[in-house]
Amino acid sequence: MMKFPDPANTVRAKIFASALLLLIPFSIYIAGFKYIGSGDTVASELLAVTLVREGNFDFNEFFIEGEEMPYAFTFSGSRIVNLYTVIPGMMNVPLFFAANVIGVDLESNLLKLNKISISLLAAISVVLMFYILLGLRFSIRRSFFFCIVYAFGTLVWSQAARGTWQHGPSILFLCSALLLMQSDKKSVFAWAGFFLALICVNRPVNAFIVLPVYVYVLVHKRDRFLPLVLTSLIPVAFLAWYSIEYWGSILSLGQGQSGKFVGDPLLAIPGMLISPARGLLIFSPVFAFSLLYMIRDVFRKGADVLDRYLTVGFILTLICYSFWERWSGGHCFGYRYLSEFIPVLIIFLAKSWDRYIAPRRIVKVMFGILFAASVYIHFLGAFIYPSGFDYIPNNIDFHPQRLWHVYDTEIIRCHNLFIDRIKSRL
Repeated sequence: MMKFPDPANTVRAKIFASALLLLIPFSIYIAGFKYIGSGDTVASELLAVTLVREGNFDFNEFFIEGEEMPYAFTFSGSRIVNLYTVIPGMMNVPLFFAANVIGVDLESNLLKLNKISISLLAAISVVLMFYILLGLRFSIRRSFFFCIVYAFGTLVWSQAARGTWQHGPSILFLCSALLLMQSDKKSVFAWAGFFLALICVNRPVNAFIVLPVYVYVLVHKRDRFLPLVLTSLIPVAFLAWYSIEYWGSILSLGQGQSGKFVGDPLLAIPGMLISPARGLLIFSPVFAFSLLYMIRDVFRKGADVLDRYLTVGFILTLICYSFWERWSGGHCFGYRYLSEFIPVLIIFLAKSWDRYIAPRRIVKVMFGILFAASVYIHFLGAFIYPSGFDYIPNNIDFHPQRLWHVYDTEIIRCHNLFIDRIKSRL
């Protein structure tokens, strides 16, 4: 008997699903054009303007001598430069260039253009995640579903698509690298190194994510290690040039900020995982199954070897930030410092489905509740935040004990604001 292809598993079905995963998240991300940055993102928001107009990375043309500048700008010699790394602002150049060509006033539309660009980049990462999951032999239906979790149950919605932070590009680069590493072709696999290096250039502390991946390639795919390193040199060369040209030293790593490792790991690690104001499992409770898979399955015999190295990267990152002076990430929504691991946690979540979720109806119900809660929380982060929690009645940077308050949290305040808005319209 002739066998016909399953229509749910055809190339056309994959293209249709990926198109939906681009258009639906982008449309929702862009809704209302609500942009949520911070003092950290101000220079990144403006960088594309100077790159398009003058082709350089300094902001001297925007300030009068002696004028007070936001803290995201600083002097390096006679130049005014971004205190933070420049990759987030560079990611906006294509849209700003196109807008400039058609005569759009870049400065008066600054935040709107930033919003469109970062929303599009976040939506592209959703599509990349879809093909990563397909490459792991998940069905189109399951891959599509977990991409919905990725798009709306995590900080991809409430942070990456809302402000010009460093985390959004890092998430996009990690998705790109993981997808390229699935290729059987050495020439394709090698370009994962370009994106792995970009993750570090974008945010140097991400070396704790990337180094275990390089070790994995060196140990388990040795014949691909040198090509991987060679493509890595492209972003590294840019970082070296920018650091020397604009900061005077390659040791600056393309930025002027510094921090103090004076934190308390015994407080910070639980804080990043379960504190009411910043906990990973509080803001995306659906990731409880990801951590369960990480703890119980990753180091078992027969598990995917790469998963082990990614888990090591997660642990190293968690430890690093636990010694940071402000493990909470300052004024932000949710688990900002752990957001780069969202792609990995989604992969682990998808892998946990058959083992822990699907076999038991009660667990499937629990999963549904946690998924719905995650989506609602990030809806609040995308459309209601900020609530004033970070600075009322006092600044959480100097009163970190408030991060552990159970009855007065960012989520509760945003929920109450949302309910008040509904009541006012009724």
